[in-house]
Amino acid sequence: MATRNNIARVAVKAKPCQKQAVSIVPPTWQQTILMALAFAQDSLERLSSAIATDKDWGDSDVEADVCLSMDLVLERIKEMRANPPAEVALFEREWYESASIVNLCVRVFSRTDTYYFRCLESVKKLFEVFADAVVFVDREGRCGT
Repeated sequence: MATRNNIARVAVKAKPCQKQAVSIVPPTWQQTILMALAFAQDSLERLSSAIATDKDWGDSDVEADVCLSMDLVLERIKEMRANPPAEVALFEREWYESASIVNLCVRVFSRTDTYYFRCLESVKKLFEVFADAVVFVDREGRCGT
C-alpha cells in the first residue's frame, strides 16, 4: 500500500532522501576555553542581577563579601576573555583559582533557600564542568582521536 509520502514522491519523480555522513570536527582546546569563559561571564553577570530579585538581601558582612568576591571573579573572567591563556595549564591555574573563590562563597552563604544561592551553586557547577571539558578536549586533541 502506498503511503502519502510515496505518492508525492512518485508524482514529482523525486528520489528518496539519502542522508550523507557528515564528519564532525571536534572543537580545539582554545575554542573550548573561549566557550567556557563566555558562559562563565554570562552566568556571573546573571548572578549579579539576581541580587535585585532577593527581597531579603541585606548587606550583612557575609552577603557583601560574597557579592564583592563574585564581582572579582567576574572581572578575572573578563580579563581572561580579553587575553585568553596560551596554554591549557595557564587556563587551568586561573580557572581553578576563580573556582576556589566561588566554592568558598557557596560554603559561607547561609540563605540556601534563595534564588541567589541557587544561581551561585549553578556557577560553582559550571566551573567544575568546564574545567573537565577543556582537559578532555585537550587530551583528545593530543591523542589524535
